[in-house]
Amino acid sequence: MKSINLLIIYLLTASSALAQSSMTETMADSVFTLEQCKQMALASNAEIRTADNNVRAAKETGKEAFTKYFPEISASASAFRTNHDMIQYTVLDLFTLGIIDKGKAAGIWALQPVFMGGQIVNGNKLAKVGEEAARIRKEQTADQVQLQTEALYWQLVTLKATKHTLESAITTLDTLGLQVKTAVDVGVATMNDYLKVELKRNSYRADLVDLENGIELMKMLLAQQIGLGPTKNIDVTSEVPDSVPAYPKELYVNPADALRLTNDHQLLVKNVEAKNLERKMEIGQNLPKVAVGAGWFYHNVFNQNHNFGGVMATISVPISGWWGGSHAIKRKSLELGNARTELDNLSQKLEIEMSDKWDNLTAAHRKMMIAREAITQSEENLRLNKAYYEAGMSTITDLLDAQALDRQAKDDYISAYGLFKLSEAQYLDSTGRNNL
Repeated sequence: MKSINLLIIYLLTASSALAQSSMTETMADSVFTLEQCKQMALASNAEIRTADNNVRAAKETGKEAFTKYFPEISASASAFRTNHDMIQYTVLDLFTLGIIDKGKAAGIWALQPVFMGGQIVNGNKLAKVGEEAARIRKEQTADQVQLQTEALYWQLVTLKATKHTLESAITTLDTLGLQVKTAVDVGVATMNDYLKVELKRNSYRADLVDLENGIELMKMLLAQQIGLGPTKNIDVTSEVPDSVPAYPKELYVNPADALRLTNDHQLLVKNVEAKNLERKMEIGQNLPKVAVGAGWFYHNVFNQNHNFGGVMATISVPISGWWGGSHAIKRKSLELGNARTELDNLSQKLEIEMSDKWDNLTAAHRKMMIAREAITQSEENLRLNKAYYEAGMSTITDLLDAQALDRQAKDDYISAYGLFKLSEAQYLDSTGRNNL
């Protein structure tokens, strides 16, 4: 008799429960895909702008180094007047003669370096390495910005999906509460059953408040990340799928093959190149230097104007410089050895990191499959407990526990999907394939 009464109550209250609207979301001003968010972040992020300036500064350094190939041109001019003659002599002790109390001189000359110990050549090579390193650091910054953007994006997607699950659970409790209230009114259920439903529903409503605040915060963070400012009301297009994505076997790449694609490894290689060039420049400072030049000169000292041109050749041999220079060369050699050791050591660690990121990705996929199977089980458990309760074979507590388990299973799947997408992005980043 109790089961018949509950079935009648369910039919009477179902239509009114469906008529009640769930919490509505504020319409967003703009809706973006993941790729749009990443591109906007790259275009407007402050760190990217700083990296751009560093690349331009490195290019200017290269241009500055190239000018060392050209002659060094200098010019000077001078004039003087003294309070007495600069040269004086006495004639037969009778009188004194003096000359040169004023004069003028000017000149311009050009000195072309012929051999500077390889410093100019190696200096230009070093500037080129610096320019390439700045470009790699810019790409490294871009990778980090994209990874941060993707993390915020999927957090927002999973929070929205969790909100949808919670709203569905609240709607179910709304319907159940009406059923139990009607049952209480006709005397087939106790007030205690109704209070249990209301307590659970209020608990979910409180969770919904926190969840909505979290969603708004994530929207502000994502809007700021892509350059729109935290006050821009945005949304994302992606949703958590009902089916589990395919196993990501096509993403796998051998760590040794992927190593050369990573910016971290490329920077380590450039560091070795730079240290080698610095050592060569240190050697060059202690080698002879040869230059040739030409110039034009003018002077007027004896009230006569003289103009003449000339050529010159210079050679400089740093003899005593080798006393300290030999130690400086050894120091640069040791720094080069350290750079090579660091290249080998960190390259191995980078390969280990790639393997670890792949393990995390595959583990996240397995956990996602387990979570999806749990949903099937929880939905069946909820269906049976509803049937048992309507048939009078179980209590309202059992039904509420089944509903809570169903919600938890769906939340676990949403979290597992978000972790899978983040792990996917981290693996691609570790293998130098952010734009894949």
